[in-house]
Amino acid sequence: MTVHFQEVVPVDTYSVQCKGMLHEIDHKVLTMLYQPLVGAFAHSLYMTLWCEVNMDRQTQKHQHLMNVTQFSLKDILSGRKKLEAIGLLKTFKKDGDSSREYIYELQLPLSPNAFFTDGFLSIYLFNRLGKAKFNEVRESFYIAQTDVSDYKDVTASFSDVFTSLHPSEMSSKSYAEINENVLPKDVSLHEKGIHGKVVLSESTFDFEAMVNQISSFIVPKEVITPKLKEAIYKLAYIYQLQPMDMSKQIQNVYYSTGEISAENLRKEIQKWYRFEHEEGLPVLSLKTQPVPLKALHGMQPQSKEEELIKYFEEVSPYRLLEDYSGTTPSEVDLKLVAYCMIDQNLTPGVTNVLLDYVLSENDMKLAKGLIERIASHWARKKAQTVIEAMTLARDEKRKYKEWQDKKVNSGSYNKGNKKSNVTVPDWLKQDKVSTSQTDDSSTDATEDENRKWLESLLNSSK
Repeated sequence: MTVHFQEVVPVDTYSVQCKGMLHEIDHKVLTMLYQPLVGAFAHSLYMTLWCEVNMDRQTQKHQHLMNVTQFSLKDILSGRKKLEAIGLLKTFKKDGDSSREYIYELQLPLSPNAFFTDGFLSIYLFNRLGKAKFNEVRESFYIAQTDVSDYKDVTASFSDVFTSLHPSEMSSKSYAEINENVLPKDVSLHEKGIHGKVVLSESTFDFEAMVNQISSFIVPKEVITPKLKEAIYKLAYIYQLQPMDMSKQIQNVYYSTGEISAENLRKEIQKWYRFEHEEGLPVLSLKTQPVPLKALHGMQPQSKEEELIKYFEEVSPYRLLEDYSGTTPSEVDLKLVAYCMIDQNLTPGVTNVLLDYVLSENDMKLAKGLIERIASHWARKKAQTVIEAMTLARDEKRKYKEWQDKKVNSGSYNKGNKKSNVTVPDWLKQDKVSTSQTDDSSTDATEDENRKWLESLLNSSK
């Protein structure tokens, strides 16, 4: 796991370039469609970089960007990665002797039609806004069209207005002068309609395994074009399809229609998903921790602690609740998961730690108020990894114990000093120390051990 200063520091320089110009509709798309997905700061960072393009500055230090946005470099890096992930920014880096140089290449947002027919970003926006608000936002982009079926098309053609060139004007020399490369190598012409797009890592889906499970008697290998391959990755990610499931859907589409495209494959998968899950769209509770935020990705756990971290990083919140109860999670519990991941923007791994902590501390009950309080606190702390969440959970446990001890010492606690029958997970328990030590020294020793453990784990996972 890398930390922000390993990627960029204030003295690193950057310059900004673009692939076109923003138009009025682009501003609305960025605010209404992209901002709910990337957050207000990432949206603000994008617009700030656009302003710097228009100011025609050559290079700036990242310290300048910190001063302009009034955010830390960690927050700037987080916002930058969100813009990269959603297709609004490409970043190029060159290492120097004492600093690094970055080029930030801004990409245009999708058009409203492309966004809502994308079948990828639109689903995430639906999950973020909910059905009613999603439909309201989409309708705000509608353009009324008048029926022209009763009208006659009287539009002038090019030949109606312009005369043909004389043969002497159509010489080979003219063509050569037009087609020769007159642009310098370090510039390009403005483009319109070239938009950034979301790119998924190929590690998210075993494409070769899927191809091997497709019968060549049903689906010829050549029908899987690069464009279709890109759609398969997105659909597999959205609907959490395994290679075997995806191969079945591809064969079903081709067998029934004799052709296959991204659109008819999407419709087939959507029908299958509704039948399997009785849902219109996939829920975020099925997602797992993103690979870049996994501390133990590709590593074997060396202790019980690391086994638990690995578990939180590999399972979805849905699966964790399933493991706890042995049955399908209730709709009420899944709504709390959705609150953590959508409203508070917690990652799946952090959500798993939160669920485990609340269940173990609250007699196996997911109390709505407790979930909301802790989730909002962890969101403000900007916890993104399992290790960060576990550290916060330990802190919560310590503060709660101190609060209980104060109640006992003040005599306001229940008579008989009754103990809770809640089973606390091992990862939350503090190490025991000798009874001859004072309470203060016990707390200091435990905190020192936690700090050393966290430092060693962070160092081993870099």
